[in-house]
Amino acid sequence: MNRTLFIYYAMPLLVLIAALLQSTVAALIVIRGVKPDLVLILVLTATLVYGGRSGIAWAFIGGIGLDLFSGGPMGASSLALMAATAVASLGYRVLSRYNLWVPIGVSVVGTLLYGAVYVGILTFLREAAQLPVLAGLAIPVHQIPWWETLQNVIVPALFYNTTIVIFLAPLLNRVPEHQEGF
Repeated sequence: MNRTLFIYYAMPLLVLIAALLQSTVAALIVIRGVKPDLVLILVLTATLVYGGRSGIAWAFIGGIGLDLFSGGPMGASSLALMAATAVASLGYRVLSRYNLWVPIGVSVVGTLLYGAVYVGILTFLREAAQLPVLAGLAIPVHQIPWWETLQNVIVPALFYNTTIVIFLAPLLNRVPEHQEGF
């Protein structure tokens, strides 16, 4: 498949399919109460191959899909995915993805950042809902205890996502090398 066709048409569709699967079917592969972040894994690994510009666009599309399918605050997943993708783009080099530690590091840092930004957005919305100026708006309030969320959701997801990335790394290395560009 032509690289341009893949970047503009196939990959955004794959990201939306991953968002739909993450919101529905991924509940069947829950381990210890945690399901894999399919969109995050797809966007991070694709960023290592195709670079940050494309990755940020896919993160935005995937985040909107996640928020539509899961009912989360619109844009929260996009912002969290784009932050994780920005970090992943630092690992983008022609040969760096052949080092197993690069995808592992990107998965670990990306999952931590994704979780922290998402929980931070929910916390910000909770605080914003209490402002007198915004009291009349129907802003959903989420009580998210940081430490428990880190312990019980983000860290287990980190191990789950990283394990999947370790198994994807050999496939990642078979994709032809590309220079940054959209």
